[in-house]
Amino acid sequence: MVVGLLTTWRIVAATSGRRRYLWASATSSASELSVAVAQCAEQIRQSVINSNSHRMPLSRDACFVSITPTYSAADVERISSSVSQALHGVSSAVDVVGTVVDQVNGGGAGVSLLFHTSRDKPNASRAVAFFIGDEHGRQRLRETAVGRWHIPVMDHCRQASVLPLSATQATSSVRLPPELADISDPLNVRLLLLASDRETRQTADALAQRFPRASILGLVGAATPFFNARPYTLFGPTIRNSGCVGLAFSDSTMPSLTVAHPGMVAATPVLRIVRAKGNVVLDVEDARAAHTLIAAMRSSGSGDNRVYARISRTEEAAREPLTRPGPMSAVFRVTGGDPAKGGVAVDTLSDIPHDCFIQFLVPSSVPVATPELGSGGGPTVLFGVTASTIGDSAFSGQEQQGVHSAATEGGFVYAYPDIDSSGTDLFSRPTECAVPGSIATLSLPA
Repeated sequence: MVVGLLTTWRIVAATSGRRRYLWASATSSASELSVAVAQCAEQIRQSVINSNSHRMPLSRDACFVSITPTYSAADVERISSSVSQALHGVSSAVDVVGTVVDQVNGGGAGVSLLFHTSRDKPNASRAVAFFIGDEHGRQRLRETAVGRWHIPVMDHCRQASVLPLSATQATSSVRLPPELADISDPLNVRLLLLASDRETRQTADALAQRFPRASILGLVGAATPFFNARPYTLFGPTIRNSGCVGLAFSDSTMPSLTVAHPGMVAATPVLRIVRAKGNVVLDVEDARAAHTLIAAMRSSGSGDNRVYARISRTEEAAREPLTRPGPMSAVFRVTGGDPAKGGVAVDTLSDIPHDCFIQFLVPSSVPVATPELGSGGGPTVLFGVTASTIGDSAFSGQEQQGVHSAATEGGFVYAYPDIDSSGTDLFSRPTECAVPGSIATLSLPA
């Protein structure tokens, strides 16, 4: 049997000379899951052994798992216990979270582990694992509305003045679990790494409000109803069909988060939004741009007739390259309306503010290129949106050291640190991205 193995790892050292943090990433494409997990665990074990000149007390560590549905359903559902057992001797205990994905490193099948430990202050610095689901007050907004102006099932809440008039302004009622609510210094949490079903909006909002200085990056898992009869498969101490599992990391340094949309090209000039309500753009400054958009769709040659919209806070932000747009721009799919007549709806549950800028995009006909890795000095996490409809390529992870990558059709959710989460517009909230070919890059600091 030919077994493929990609292992990547990098040591992150403290300035004091003693190794403070260790991140290690390993990916295997072995056809048997037990073999794949064993290969990944062995490489992680070697990384830990090589990093410790003085044997430190074993700590409770964390591991994020991405796995494709190419193994048996029974084996996949045992992945948390399999990883914990395989890492025995590296950790006294390990919190395993993750999800089933469409692709892992290299754009192929297999299992990928991202392991984290701390050695100098294991009790104070360890990652905190958590789960947030419907039992925590999460509402399924995407199942009950298209995100415009009205959610009938919430009428009783609106009559009680719990919700404002816009469905896009639905007040989050999520109650964070004790392991997050009891964190004594929420400002010290700098990273939240998530795996979720597609109802990410309220969970991410609640996390951004509780941990305002944290970068948030969450992968929407692959839908698995035809794989194991579960809508989604989220890993933790128990298997979850829905909700969000994650890890909260506390540190004094800030990771770097960027989002790129290399699968898109501009179809119109940058236009100022004159009127908008909810997630619907009612009027732009140059209605003639709609004809440019329609012509661009016909000539794009990508085979994908879907239209996307880049919405930016300022005109300067709107002119930044799509490969590195910055925090003041976001790209969404156009879900309805007629560009020639106004009333274009975009796929967001947040409000579009007045006097911002919009540019219509269409899929590129050239292959999607993966972005350059960040320069944070530590490992890199890449979450992407599969792009099989764009050109001849799909999202492909970087096969090199220090990278953990995974992609799904559902995409990812992200939030930059220090956003003003008190607002209701899309620049004041975490962003959901399911734009094909888009890639979020998280560069972890050394």
